[in-house]
Amino acid sequence: MTSAASSRSIDADRIVAAAMTLVAEAGLDRLTLRDLAQAVGKSTTVIVNLFGARAGLIEAIAATAFEQDSAYHDAFFADVQGLALSRDGLIALIHRYLRERAGASASFVRVWEDLLIAHERDDFTASLLERWEAMRRDAWTAYLRRTPDLSAYGGVLSAYLVIEQFYIGALGGRADYEMIAAEGLGGLVDHMLGHGDGEARVTESYVAAMVIPKPPIDGLEPESSRLKLLEAGADQILIGGVASVTNRSVSTAVGTSTSTIAYHWSDMRRFIIDAVWHAVFRDIPGYLDFRHPTRKGPPDLPGWGELMARTLRVGGAERDGFYVIYARLIAQVCRQARRDPAYQDLAMILRGPEGGGTHVNRAELWPAQFDLTRLAATRFALWIKGSAIVGAATGRSAPSTQLQEVAEILVAHHQS
Repeated sequence: MTSAASSRSIDADRIVAAAMTLVAEAGLDRLTLRDLAQAVGKSTTVIVNLFGARAGLIEAIAATAFEQDSAYHDAFFADVQGLALSRDGLIALIHRYLRERAGASASFVRVWEDLLIAHERDDFTASLLERWEAMRRDAWTAYLRRTPDLSAYGGVLSAYLVIEQFYIGALGGRADYEMIAAEGLGGLVDHMLGHGDGEARVTESYVAAMVIPKPPIDGLEPESSRLKLLEAGADQILIGGVASVTNRSVSTAVGTSTSTIAYHWSDMRRFIIDAVWHAVFRDIPGYLDFRHPTRKGPPDLPGWGELMARTLRVGGAERDGFYVIYARLIAQVCRQARRDPAYQDLAMILRGPEGGGTHVNRAELWPAQFDLTRLAATRFALWIKGSAIVGAATGRSAPSTQLQEVAEILVAHHQS
C-alpha cells in the first residue's frame, strides 16, 4: 500500500470511529457531516471524498459495527466454551451479555440498535441486518447446542434478547427493573431446562401497585384539536421516534398555532407521553384487547398462528402489524430514556407488566392446550416484540408456522 493510500485508510478509520462515538451519544438520525468533521478536525469535503454522500458513510459505519459485533460474540463465547451449563451459570451469562451490550463503550451495539428501528432503509441495510441477526442467532445456537435439550432455543433467545437489550439500556441500574427482569429471565432459563414455572411474585406486585394508563382520547370529540394533536404526535413518533416530535412539527401537521399544545398539556414531555399511549391504544387489534373480551373462545393452534402472524406483518399496502408498531415504539422510548432520564418511568411502565395483557386474555386467544402462566406470557411477549423489530428491519416477518413452533417451545402444553 502506498503512503497516500495508507493515509487515506487511516483517515477513513478515524472518521468511522468518531462517527460511531457520535451515534452512541446522539443517535444515527442526528449524525451530521458538519458535527463529524468538527470531531475529527477535518473538512466535510474530506469526508465526502472518502465516503461519497452521507449514505456511503452510514454503510461504512454499519459494516464496521457488524465486524466489531461479530468479534465481540466470538470473544464472549470463547471465554466460556469449556464450562458446563447450569441454571445459575446460564442466567449469569445472559445477564453479563445484556450488561456489556448496554454499556457506554459498546458503540457498535448502538449502531445496530439504531439501524434496527430506522424508519427508512435501503437494500444494503436490510441485507446487513439479516446477516447480523443470523450471526447473533448462530452464536447462541452453537453455544447452547452443547446441551442437546437446549439446541432449539438459540433463535428464540436471540429474539428475546433484542427487546430486553433496549430495556436494559434505558433502565439498567433501577432496582425495580432489575428485579422484574431477573424474575423473567429466571423463568425462561427454568423452562429451557425443563422445570415448571413458579409464581411471578415481583411482576405481579409491580402490576398491582401501578396505575394503568387510560387511552388519552377517552371522552374527546372526533374533531377536537386535542385529538388531532395526539394523532399527529403518534404518527410522528412511529415514523421518527420520540426525539423527532416538536411543538412546531405537530402544530404544523395539524395546522394550528404553537400555543395549542401548551393550552392542553402542562409541558411538551407530557404531550409526548400521551401521544405514545395513543399510538399503543389506537392500533391494538380487537382480538388482543383484553379490555373488551369477545367471549368467542380460543382458536385452534393454526388459527392462533394466523392471528398472531398479522401482528408481525411488515408494510405493504396495509399498515404494519400491531407488534411491529408497538415493539418499535418501545425501542424508540427506550432509546430516548437512555439519553433523557425523564423518560425512564415511561419505559418502566412499558416493561414492568410485559405479557400482562396476553396473560389476562389467554382464554380468549390462546389454544386450550397451552398453560400460559404469567412467566410464560412474559417470555412470549418479549420474544414476539424482538421478532417484530428484526422482521421489520429485514423485511422477513415470522410466518404462522414459526409462531406455532415458538409457542410450543416457550409455553408448556399438552397434546390436544
